[in-house]
Amino acid sequence: MSYVSTVLQAVRLRRDPYLRMVLARDGVADGALIVGAVYLILVVPAFFDGVGVISLLRYVLSGLFGWIILSGLVYLIGRHGLEGYGSFPSVMAASSLAYPPLIVALAIDLVLPRFPADLIASVWLLACLWMAARVSLDLSREKAVLAAGGGYLAWLVVSALFRF
Repeated sequence: MSYVSTVLQAVRLRRDPYLRMVLARDGVADGALIVGAVYLILVVPAFFDGVGVISLLRYVLSGLFGWIILSGLVYLIGRHGLEGYGSFPSVMAASSLAYPPLIVALAIDLVLPRFPADLIASVWLLACLWMAARVSLDLSREKAVLAAGGGYLAWLVVSALFRF
């Protein structure tokens, strides 16, 4: 199955693509490609505004680094705090599928102001992150909400503190 069809199923919150990423031999590498591609797409408008290549590269690397941190926080909360099963690489692989909804913010931004567009994309990302936590850590619905929500809130704090 192609990356595009996997991502389209994942944004519809289907379980199979998340499970496929967890079980894939190269799930983390595939996840890095997905997250990197999302951030490349997100940076296209800045490229047309004349932002330098180094700044664009920094933005993509910052997105990849943020993905690693977010995955780690969800893993720590879900695995160690909520007694889930799974590994950090499985959480990384599955959580990469939570990033494509951020592209929706670009499209919604054409119709709505920036804040509502970002809010819609963030809620959608959180829903996908919930499915990733549920599948990769074998958590109940309720515990997956806590793992995804707690990880996301902790990531917001960490990203605000370190500004990435």
